[in-house]
Amino acid sequence: MRLDPAMLGQRLNVDSDALDDACLTRSVPFRIRKRGVETKIILADAPAETDDTLIRNIARAHAWYARIRAGETFAAIAAADGTSKRRVQQMIGLAFLAPDIVRDVLDGRQPTGFTSEWCKARSLPSDWDAQRVVLATL
Repeated sequence: MRLDPAMLGQRLNVDSDALDDACLTRSVPFRIRKRGVETKIILADAPAETDDTLIRNIARAHAWYARIRAGETFAAIAAADGTSKRRVQQMIGLAFLAPDIVRDVLDGRQPTGFTSEWCKARSLPSDWDAQRVVLATL
């Protein structure tokens, strides 16, 4: 990123020649994170930001899995929770995430592309090592 010295000088009401050119330029590695229609630029030195939607969906998946083990159907869970059967089926796999992946999500350190939207379109393998391999590509 580079600030325009003439524009900055004009805005600050100072001579643009008096501005240190080295202070007007900043290079920082960044990642682009997309979730639905939202796009964020994440700076490399920015503190981790948790994905509350993904965290909420992981918690729901665990609750839904417990209900399935108790004998409830996908359709019954969907009706009781006001969602679609398909949504329950799309998110149930989050109940089987490797513990270290869950910890990374809670700490905001999951791969940029690992979002609830990604999970709706794809499924993760049940094998934890295979999950890590898939997430390493995001």
